[in-house]
Amino acid sequence: MDGNKKSLGDLSTNFWSKEFRCPCQKCRRKKVRVSSLLLFKLEMVKMAFDGKPVIVLSGNRCLEENKRVGGYPDSEHIPNPDGEAADIKIKGIKPIDIGLAAEKIGGMRIGIAKTYCHLDIKPPSPSKFWIYIGKKIIYSGSIENNDLLKFYQILTGKNI
Repeated sequence: MDGNKKSLGDLSTNFWSKEFRCPCQKCRRKKVRVSSLLLFKLEMVKMAFDGKPVIVLSGNRCLEENKRVGGYPDSEHIPNPDGEAADIKIKGIKPIDIGLAAEKIGGMRIGIAKTYCHLDIKPPSPSKFWIYIGKKIIYSGSIENNDLLKFYQILTGKNI
């Protein structure tokens, strides 16, 4: 291969199955299953930040791994049949800024944590947005479910 050309990912242009693999030992040889719609949305997030690398912190999880990390029991990270969630970060970009870009792209639920942003393609239930504050999760449904920035500002008191 020409040293000047980047190789394409095996799931999409910029994403590889190894990035989405469940980290537990028993899943090491299992096929990674990721929704093509989620991959498309992640490619759009990457484009929103001028092609900066999107780091997938968590993609597919088996039931046991999901429980071990304290994930929601019916998490979109669990392939059924495909994984529909990813926890991501982009070096030098705040999680809220990733979330705001995802909101503009549309069609995603967005969770904002201190060091990463959760994105999934499930319809908004019970809410469209949530924020991880310590070990507590606060959902937007009863507060502000139409505007991520407004919801974030209500909960954190931070103006962006």
